[in-house]
Amino acid sequence: MLGVGTVYLVATGALLLVALGVGARALVAIFREGRERSRKRREGKLERYTEDPVYDRDPPDPDAAGETPSTCPQCGAENDAAFTFCRECAAPLGPERVTND
Repeated sequence: MLGVGTVYLVATGALLLVALGVGARALVAIFREGRERSRKRREGKLERYTEDPVYDRDPPDPDAAGETPSTCPQCGAENDAAFTFCRECAAPLGPERVTND
């Protein structure tokens, strides 16, 4: 008869093998996609670098919208007008400031 510890080890080992198989399939798919993209770049079918609309944007100009940078009342650091909290000390900025009285 098999003990509880043996059954546990066999079940854990089987689950680990299944996870390893799924992970290996995902890594092989990623590797194949990378090779395919490299081949397309070499052939000129794909640009080397594509623009990312989220990260390649210019930061908003605070003067264009009439907003000026705000100064933190707690530490004096200058923050963008769009910030709700200070970038240095994390103190609240704007009309909803919390005072420590």
